[in-house]
Formats: sequence, C-alpha cells, structure tokens
Amino acid sequence: MRKILIERKKKRFHIESPLMMDSLVRKETVKKTHVWNEYRLLPDVNVLKIGGLSIIDRGKSALLPLVQEIGSLSKKYKMLLVVGGGTRERHTYAVGIDLGIPVGGLAMLAGAIPEQNALILYCLLARYGGIRIAKEDFEKIPVYLSAGAIPIIVGTPPYHYWEHIPLKGKIPPHGTDTGTFLMAEAFGARRCIFVKDVDGLYIPSPENGKLVKRISVDELLRMDLEDYPVERTLLEIMLYARNIKEIYLINGLKKGNLKKALKGINVGTVIYKK
Repeated sequence: MRKILIERKKKRFHIESPLMMDSLVRKETVKKTHVWNEYRLLPDVNVLKIGGLSIIDRGKSALLPLVQEIGSLSKKYKMLLVVGGGTRERHTYAVGIDLGIPVGGLAMLAGAIPEQNALILYCLLARYGGIRIAKEDFEKIPVYLSAGAIPIIVGTPPYHYWEHIPLKGKIPPHGTDTGTFLMAEAFGARRCIFVKDVDGLYIPSPENGKLVKRISVDELLRMDLEDYPVERTLLEIMLYARNIKEIYLINGLKKGNLKKALKGINVGTVIYKK
C-alpha cells in the first residue's frame, strides 16, 4: 500500500512514487521516464490511410476496386481504415482562411469533411463488415476488430480549438496523415500504410523526379523539399516514435499492391526511422 507523505515546508501531500515531489516538466524527470519499447496494444492490426483527394475523390473507378480488395483481404488481415478529407477539405480551408477564422476554428471546420468520406467508405464496405467509428468510441476499435469487422475512422486528430499554431501560414498542422500515424503509434500497430494514387516518393517531384524506394525520415527532412507525399508534421513526429518505425507509401490504383504491402513487401516507398 502506498504511503501518503507530507512535504511540510510547502504543505503539499504526495503519494509515494518515483515521481513524488517532482516537477513533470523538469528535464531530469522527463529523461528518467523515457523508454524505447512500449506495450503494443494491437500488434496484429494494420492501419491504412485511404487518401481523400487521391482515392475517394476519384470516384468509383478508383474506389470500388480498392474496396473489393480490402474486403477480400480482411478475411486474413485485421485492418483499421482511416480516411482523409480531399477536395472539399481544401475548399473549406480556403473559405475559412478568407474569412479570417483562427487556426483552431479552421481545424473544427475542416474536421467535418473526413466524416463524410468515412460514411461513404462505410456504405461501400458494409457488406464486408465495415463499420463507422466515431472518435469518441476510439477505445471500442479492438472489440470490432476481434469480431471480424473493418473499423473506419477519420484521421483528423481531435485537437479542435486547441490545434497547435503553425510556425507559418494558417493551415492546421495536424491533418489526417498525422492523425493516422498517431493512431498506429498509440495502438502499436503491425503496419502503417498510406494508400495514394502515385507509386511513392519522387525526388525532387513526381513530374520530373526519380522514385525513391527506401529513405530515412532524417534524410527526408534534411532535404527540406517544397512538397512531401505526407504531412511534414507526421515526419517530424516520426523522429520520436516508439512503436512505428516505418511507413509504407503505395499506389492504391494498382491491384495487388495492398496485398503485397500487408505482407511487408515494398511496392512503393518505405520511409523509416533509424
């Protein structure tokens, strides 16, 4: 049984523990709590980000074959699907920025768009066990996975009005790519796969660049490219990840790519943490 200790000079009460009478922002305190290996909640689950602009907005020619492939693969692989906002999200940002709405307000506005895409994906995957999950029901995801369902959730992190202020510009830095990675990290997932409409990362650009099959996140950030295939915030967070040490970028328009990626085969680009 833990003891209750009294810090008499300051008249504070403490429960006996390694962190008692300590500041939670002191460097040495933070350092002694650090670990590189955490308990993985769902080590057999694959987190898939389905691009809003790259896949869903393309319509049935892109989405229906991918839906059928996901439905077929769900019999063997556990998958959590995460969706982005796409074209409508960008339009919402443009309107909000024009009106002078602050960053937190923009995050609230744009967060509603992926919800629509999640419902679209649910309708198409219902026959395979697809189920729409609200962010408030995040902790129920393991139950649905155990039942053989395919949970579908939006990728926007619930910072809402508390969204971090970006160094430059007004676009909320924690978008659906970052949210996808954070979910995979929190669950200690098996793989984190980004399903897009390009073969992977091209440097310097998809128009006149060379496909990079494998690259470290450190090297990629040092390049300071004009554009990245995923959000820059995701890459910055990945430097500190404990569970997810690599992400896959694949072309979801090519049949069979998803199956190979789930097996651990690099069919696009792998960004990894050293």
